[in-house]
Amino acid sequence: MRRQRLVILFCFVVALFLQSAAQAQLSEEYADWAEGPEAWLLTKKEKKEWEKISTDAQAERFIELFWARRNPEPNASFNSFKAEWESKVRFADENFGYANHRGALSDRGRVLLLLGRPEGRDLRGGDQVPSPAGATDADAAVGRTDIWVYEAANLPKEFKAKGGRLLFVFYEERTDSNNFALDRSNRESFKGMSSLARAPEVYLLHPNLTEVPKPISVAGASPASAAHLAWLEGGAAPFDDIVIVMSELGVKDDVSRPLWLHFELPPDAPPLDLIVGRVTDSGGEVVSNFEMPAAPLEGQYGSVYHLSFSLEEGSYTVDFVGAAKDAPQVNQSFEAEVSAVPEDGTWMSPLWLGLSATPNREAKLGDAFTIGGWHLMPISGPELQRSSEIAYFGFVVRPALNEEGAVKLRAKVQLTRDGKPLGRPLIMPLDSSHMFGDLHMFGNSIGLTALPEAGPYDFEFEVTETVSETTSARALAIQITE
Repeated sequence: MRRQRLVILFCFVVALFLQSAAQAQLSEEYADWAEGPEAWLLTKKEKKEWEKISTDAQAERFIELFWARRNPEPNASFNSFKAEWESKVRFADENFGYANHRGALSDRGRVLLLLGRPEGRDLRGGDQVPSPAGATDADAAVGRTDIWVYEAANLPKEFKAKGGRLLFVFYEERTDSNNFALDRSNRESFKGMSSLARAPEVYLLHPNLTEVPKPISVAGASPASAAHLAWLEGGAAPFDDIVIVMSELGVKDDVSRPLWLHFELPPDAPPLDLIVGRVTDSGGEVVSNFEMPAAPLEGQYGSVYHLSFSLEEGSYTVDFVGAAKDAPQVNQSFEAEVSAVPEDGTWMSPLWLGLSATPNREAKLGDAFTIGGWHLMPISGPELQRSSEIAYFGFVVRPALNEEGAVKLRAKVQLTRDGKPLGRPLIMPLDSSHMFGDLHMFGNSIGLTALPEAGPYDFEFEVTETVSETTSARALAIQITE
């Protein structure tokens, strides 16, 4: 029996030595990667695969595939899950670190990274701290207690979280040390710990992915064929001089901002059946190409086509061709600057103005000009009829709450003509809808029938989150016709 134990011990030591030897060949950039925050996401299978990594090239490929398997849209060049993860890592490091220990590797960091920000939190001072379950009076905690609460129903169903809530109780090692340990001893902790253990499998969206997909920046598109890409170099197309092209930075979640494209052709243009494009970064490198069936919509002047691009922060050139029956009808290029939602504080999106907003409950956040369950048709020209309405929509991230714990918004609309205000501004409270996490949306509309006569007018729309006084505004010059 003793010899058998020695053999087992010897095999374990050899395996550990081989693993250490393999990892020792990695550069500093990769050697400790699996000891960082990403360790919370590694599945058991991936841990074994990482132990066999022996070169930087293998490590780089492993990490790229690691993130691609967790990308909600693996063909997209922008990985929204990775961006949100990195944002939470920064927050955890800044708020939960202690001594020389990273906050993202602490107990609170792990819970934040895997479950997000708690829906309820109670940070108690040292004089209010109860003893952990099973502790004697002499063992009573001398630091603070941080209690986090999650509603089980609001977690993805794959967590299999049962009951009304998940409770995490963290006890500080000593006063003001910021070293909080998760209490794993009480019954309430068991459900939470089970959810944490499931998280690596929950976030592994594409376990069978063996190669990193080539990025396609437009959801629902396919890689463009060489023959169709040649259209981009084909010179002018029939409707190039009269097509209306508008681009906006939209909102997909409380981190990422897709690039939205609206282009509009006149009524005499044939309906497009294919859109082909290419995205190039500031260094001239092709980020992605795509082709997709065209889906025309009715716009202000003619047929409208909407596209949404998922891109990382940076500067880009977007080239696209719209074709009908294999004949290019429009060949356009525009420059775009993509930025992310700021990491801290209350942030409001631009206000998007439109002539109509159509309910579309099947649309996904991030789809072009989709705000909540509404698809907005942007105003593409100055001529509006007096019977029209102007709809305005937007998002607010991390709104400050009032004393009742509610989000309060205020809308103000000022109308001027020839530089002179027409009466006092219209000021009204504005409702918001909670989407998920820190993301909220709002929307409203204003009719034009009360305008005194036809002619030119200027509107100033302004929405303010009243606690932090964060404001977003947009001006609109219009020509009213009867």
